[in-house]
Amino acid sequence: MLRQLDHVVYVFRDLQTAIDDHRRRGFTVTPGGEHADGMTHNALIPFADGTYLELVGFHDLSRSQTNRWWKIAADGGGIADFALLSDDIAADTAALADLVKSPPHQGGRTTPDGVELTWRTAVLKPPLPFIIEDLTPREFRVPGGAAADHANGAMGISSVIVGATDLADAEWRYAALRERGAPQIEIREAKKDGPMDVRFRSG
Repeated sequence: MLRQLDHVVYVFRDLQTAIDDHRRRGFTVTPGGEHADGMTHNALIPFADGTYLELVGFHDLSRSQTNRWWKIAADGGGIADFALLSDDIAADTAALADLVKSPPHQGGRTTPDGVELTWRTAVLKPPLPFIIEDLTPREFRVPGGAAADHANGAMGISSVIVGATDLADAEWRYAALRERGAPQIEIREAKKDGPMDVRFRSG
């Protein structure tokens, strides 16, 4: 089943610039590490409700065209995707078979202190999110404690706003995810498919 909103992905040409910008906005930013594909590295903004923002930077855009977020970064960066947490990705993708674009495959990241994290993800058809299931403990992937304490008072993600070129179809597709436990999101008619904005919950 789908347990919760896991995280929202932002991509950037330069990760350090994104980190500095979010720190100026009052977020505590934690270095994430290097992704297994060698194309990207990241930093995390975790929240008390267990969700987080993932800031992704590309090492070399000219060599990263196979990454599905490449075009967004090449166009200047911004919000790119969001993920739902699964406790059984094989069962979820089997139940959602008609909505699956790419079947489950293993990914990972090495943290700055050398810990290797692994997970499985499955990509759903736009404008739906991707699904992630941890193979290593989630608390290794998502830091807590002081990392989730933000000067701006942000406590979590209250809503994800998603754009859809076919509003009725997107609402029908996302209803299938809600039947498996996905959280409510806001879907709006738009000129392109994908997440448009995030709203935060404050303490």
